[in-house]
Amino acid sequence: MGLRSIVEEKIRQSRLTPLQKEMERILKLPRFTVDLAHVFEKPFKFHDTECFVNTYNEIFINEIYHFKPVPEKDVILDCGANMGLSVLYFARTYPDHLIYAFEPETEIFAILKENVETFNLTNVRLFEKAIWNKEETLEFYTDKGMGGRVVMSYENQEPTRIDTLRLSNYLTDKVDFLKIDIEGAEDTVLRDCKDKLSQVGSFFFEYHNDVNKPQTLHELLNMIKDIGFHYYIKESGVRRSPFIDTNLICESFDMAINIFCYK
Repeated sequence: MGLRSIVEEKIRQSRLTPLQKEMERILKLPRFTVDLAHVFEKPFKFHDTECFVNTYNEIFINEIYHFKPVPEKDVILDCGANMGLSVLYFARTYPDHLIYAFEPETEIFAILKENVETFNLTNVRLFEKAIWNKEETLEFYTDKGMGGRVVMSYENQEPTRIDTLRLSNYLTDKVDFLKIDIEGAEDTVLRDCKDKLSQVGSFFFEYHNDVNKPQTLHELLNMIKDIGFHYYIKESGVRRSPFIDTNLICESFDMAINIFCYK
């Protein structure tokens, strides 16, 4: 690097906020590095650099999970809690709510649990289980970042075994907000919950389109409309040029779409 480049980089660094500097530091680490992020008043543990930065921006910068509380409802269900950024956001933004957080992957659950303890989130209850349409034991595959799933496999990976809980059993008239980010299992779970979803204040799910299966987003959107909700659609992971791109988000997902459901 020449002297001019060095000077320009120092000037650029001097203009960065502490948050920007920390994010740059994290992104320079190899993926799947376990480290501590210094973006809150206490260190937050993460297991994947890219996962942390993308999720932090979505949740704390863009506030995609910010909702208007409904009187007499005081429960939040976080299905697919991962390392706990969403849990921390919910616990701080809605301190009078009780948060149930579900995360089946053992290594990531341990990090989630540590973060909950570090930040002393007394309004959080943790479950090391996957959300599903029944209680059973299933094979579980993971990309070690954001993509743990029960509905599809990764090549050359031996699955682990995880226990599931039926989401429908947790849907009561006390649920103010439901978040579902379960990597392709959302279709199965939402259909099973159809008769109880109407009593929820509002809910969010990420739809994952599997290129090897029939598309079902239109069916889910009709279901949402039928139970009295308005929906808003926002892209999460997509192809830049859908007519010609063949890139997949993972083994068989060609797009991920955020669906916001409210009355």
